[in-house]
Amino acid sequence: MNQESVIATHNPYLSPPRQSGGYARRWRGLPRELGYIALSAVLVVVVGIGASIFLSALRGVGDTVTGFVAFAVLVFASLWLARWFGTFEVIRLRWASERPIRPVDWTPNTVWGRSDKRVVRAVSVVANPHYWLYLLYALVVFPAVAGFTAFVTVASLVVPLGLVLAGVLFVTSIAPSDAYSFTETIGGTSFGLLALFFGVVVLTAVVLLLPYVVHGFVVMHQAIAAAMLGGFRSDELEVELADREISRTAALSAEGTALRRLERDIHDGPQQRLVRLQMDLAAASRAIETDPDRSRTLIEEARLQSQEALEELRALSRGFAPPLLLDRGLIAALESLVDRSVIPTTLLDRVPAHVVVSSDIERNAYFIASELVTNIGKHAEASSADLVVRTRQAPDGAGLLLELVVTDDGRGGAGLRDGHGLAGVQERLVGLGGFLDISSPAGGPTIVTVSIPMATTATLPVDTVPLVD
Repeated sequence: MNQESVIATHNPYLSPPRQSGGYARRWRGLPRELGYIALSAVLVVVVGIGASIFLSALRGVGDTVTGFVAFAVLVFASLWLARWFGTFEVIRLRWASERPIRPVDWTPNTVWGRSDKRVVRAVSVVANPHYWLYLLYALVVFPAVAGFTAFVTVASLVVPLGLVLAGVLFVTSIAPSDAYSFTETIGGTSFGLLALFFGVVVLTAVVLLLPYVVHGFVVMHQAIAAAMLGGFRSDELEVELADREISRTAALSAEGTALRRLERDIHDGPQQRLVRLQMDLAAASRAIETDPDRSRTLIEEARLQSQEALEELRALSRGFAPPLLLDRGLIAALESLVDRSVIPTTLLDRVPAHVVVSSDIERNAYFIASELVTNIGKHAEASSADLVVRTRQAPDGAGLLLELVVTDDGRGGAGLRDGHGLAGVQERLVGLGGFLDISSPAGGPTIVTVSIPMATTATLPVDTVPLVD
């Protein structure tokens, strides 16, 4: 059995997982983080010039109508410039920090923001709180934070270097011993040695701690930017709520379709046989005294009818969660499934032994596998098939996916068509938050890959039946 690595689930917008090689890794990241701090100092000057121009322009605006229009245009332009600056800052932080910032949904949140008129849409930015937060960040918060971090970083290096330089100057007598009153008291050489000692000690400590200090400043920048330049959690919750509603609707639709198909199969199969069985037994009862031979024939036919009805009911009952799945888990149930398959099917279990799959995920994975294996027997004209069960990391890096990969050597040409099995699988996966990939060129082979999130919070259909067409 092939073992695959397990990726722990985490929120990508919180602190990233701790990595190995802490001190050496901090030194490796120091040039990039120092570059961020240095560019921030340059941007403070640029923003300061822009802010002074903005304030000067505000003071120059009069109380006339023209002045009011000029003020509105100035504020409007500042909002757009602040958005561009904030977007650039998010890009810089993405380069300097390992912590992502939640993206902002810039979709207009007002009716006039969705107007057909371009001018109306452009002016609607004044109703978007993100623009005002970006403007506050650009004019006030960023200059204060970036100025503070740049000052502390430079001062932490300049002060001990100044002490070392002063010590060298006094020890070598380049600076006169009587230049200052305190040097006359303790002597220029003594002061030089003392300054040199403290300068070297402080400079050594600063150099040793510099990677952590600079990294702490970058983390502080990222935390403040995440609060002001990141998307609102409420916006994300609205999107999740809409997705949940879509998933719930799709799950209910898939459940209703499955039940209607089960009802149709029971009506067309076992129910008709049981009606025929009842009629044969009634005829045999009437003929038992007048025509014993015919009665025996009818009873034999009734026995065959009951046997066939029992087989059909057993086949239909496989649509419900089998006891084997509940008692021994997914792999044991899939082994039983492939043993009953019309087409010789090989099961490959590549799920790591320490991975725990929830019962809801197992149940739905079994139903989907049953649907796919049944479709091969009915439509693929294949001579053999493979069913691989495995796990892999989700595309967004958060969580694991349980994957079912079904391959057959049939005629190919499979696709999503209304009323067919793969369309039913797709409906079920929407409810699970999963996705379906089909590769089926003409002439085969057909490869169907089903991916089910193992940590999904979508509505999970419980005790549903496979959508066998």
